[in-house]
Amino acid sequence: MEKADRAWETGCHLSPLALLIGIPAANIVAPLVIWFVRKNSSPSTDRHGRAVLNFQISITLYFAGLFLLNIIAQKTSSLGMLETPVGICMRTWAYLNILFILRAAYDSAQGKLYQYPFSIRFLPQ
Repeated sequence: MEKADRAWETGCHLSPLALLIGIPAANIVAPLVIWFVRKNSSPSTDRHGRAVLNFQISITLYFAGLFLLNIIAQKTSSLGMLETPVGICMRTWAYLNILFILRAAYDSAQGKLYQYPFSIRFLPQ
């Protein structure tokens, strides 16, 4: 059973990558579905699912804040100088998201729970 659990855990960590193929909110919905399906049958999958959801919700909120700042910078002439740095931060944030997803998937395949950085604990572990 542990090998099957690891597969679900790794899939849960990798599922937010569905956002890359253009499915809106897939970074939250995909791990949420996996977590709902498996949380009662495996305590370790429950922990991994909570970690993924906490991180993806946090990332989405941070990205939304940067996006709003970018829109404000575009509309306001006095903040126009922020448009390029905020754009660079948004792209960097997206790349870091992918990096952390892949790192967490690797750790879960090894049987470890990855502690995502910058994660707000919306769902307590």
